[in-house]
Amino acid sequence: MCLYQIVSLILVSLSPKVHFEPVHTSLVFNEPVQVLFDGVQKDTMYVVEKSGIVLEVSADKNETDKQVFLDISDRVGVTHDEEGLLSLAFHPEYATNGELFVWYSAQKPKRSVLSRFIKDKESEKVKNSSEEIILEVLQPWANHNGGTVLFGKDGFLYVGIGDGGAANDPHKNGQNKNTLLGSVICIDIDTKSEKTPYSIPSSNPLVGKEGVREELWAWGLRNPWRMSFDRTTGLLWTGDVGQNAWEEIDIVKRGGNYGWNIREGKHEFSNNKMATKELIEPVFEYGRRQGGSVTGGFVYRGTEIPNLIGSYIYSDYLSKRIWALVPDEKDNTIYTSTRIAKNTPIAISSFGETPSGEILACGFQNPYSRKGKIYRLFSSEPSSSTTSKIK
Repeated sequence: MCLYQIVSLILVSLSPKVHFEPVHTSLVFNEPVQVLFDGVQKDTMYVVEKSGIVLEVSADKNETDKQVFLDISDRVGVTHDEEGLLSLAFHPEYATNGELFVWYSAQKPKRSVLSRFIKDKESEKVKNSSEEIILEVLQPWANHNGGTVLFGKDGFLYVGIGDGGAANDPHKNGQNKNTLLGSVICIDIDTKSEKTPYSIPSSNPLVGKEGVREELWAWGLRNPWRMSFDRTTGLLWTGDVGQNAWEEIDIVKRGGNYGWNIREGKHEFSNNKMATKELIEPVFEYGRRQGGSVTGGFVYRGTEIPNLIGSYIYSDYLSKRIWALVPDEKDNTIYTSTRIAKNTPIAISSFGETPSGEILACGFQNPYSRKGKIYRLFSSEPSSSTTSKIK
C-alpha cells in the first residue's frame, strides 16, 4: 500500500471557488516566472523576469513604476523556452545580511548556475559585481532546468533540478545518485567547506556514502517545476512535469526516490522493469485530458478563502486550468482534486504567497506569449469581500 492514499475527482462543471484579480491596474511584465516577497517589506513584491531582470514593485493597485532591483541579463543565456533566470530566494536573515540567491541558465558550456548576490546598503539595489557562484550544474540539453530555490525552516537552501533534458532521460540521471540532475538538493550556504562555498548538512540522506553526491536530498524527478514548503506543516511540495501521459504532484521527503524514469506518475515507463519497492508514489497525478505541464503551487494558509485552507493549489500551464487538492476531513493523507476556477486569465508560470498566506499567480497571457500580469486569488463565495490590498 502506498504512503498516500488518493481519491481523485476532476469536476467538469463547478461552482467556482476563486476568481482572479490583477494586483496592478496597468503594470505588465515581460515573461514573469516568479513573484515573491523578501520577508522584510510587506508591501513590496519582487517579480522575476526570465531574461535576467528582477523588478521591485509596490503592491499598490495604482502603481505604475517598476524599479530594477537586479539585472543579470548580461550573463543569462536563453536558447530555449525553458532556460533563463528561473528563481530567486531571499536569505532568512536578509534584513541584516542582504543576501539573495538565484538560479539561472548560462551558455558555453550549457549549465545552470546557483549564485549569491548581496544588496548594496546605500543604493538598496543589487550590484552585479557582488555575485558569488555557489554551484554550477552542466546541462546536456536546454530543457528540464527545474529551477526553484527556497529556504526551509532549518535554514538550509533547497534547489529543484531537472533531469538534464531531451526526452526519456537518456542518460538515466533520475536514478543516478552520482549526479545532481533529476533531484532536489539541500545545502548549507552559511558554512563553507574546504572544496566548495557551501557545506553538506549532516542530516542529508547520503552523507558518508561513496560514489554519490551528498548534496542529494531526494531524486527520481523529471522536471520539478515550482516547489514550496507548507508554512504550517513544513512539508515540501512540488509539481513534477511529465512526458507523454502523466503530470504529478509530490510531497518530497528526505531520501525519497520519486521514480523517474522507471515510471511516469504511478505508471511503468517505456517497459522499464526495474524494481519499484523503494519508489514513492505521487500524491496526485493527472492525464492529458486535463493538461500537459504542471505548475506546482502552495498549500493555502491564508484567511480570505476559508474553504480552501489546508488545500494545495496548483495549475497546468498549457490548459490554464487551476485546481486544489483538498484533504479529507478525517484522514489528511487522502486528497480530492477539484477545479476551483472556470476562467484563468494567464498561463500560470508560478504561484506566489503573500506574507499573510494569500495566493498570487504570475504568467503569460497564453502559453506562447511574452507578456503577463500579476494576479491574486480571491474567494468567489457570496459572503466574501474582495480587496486588492496585499497583506
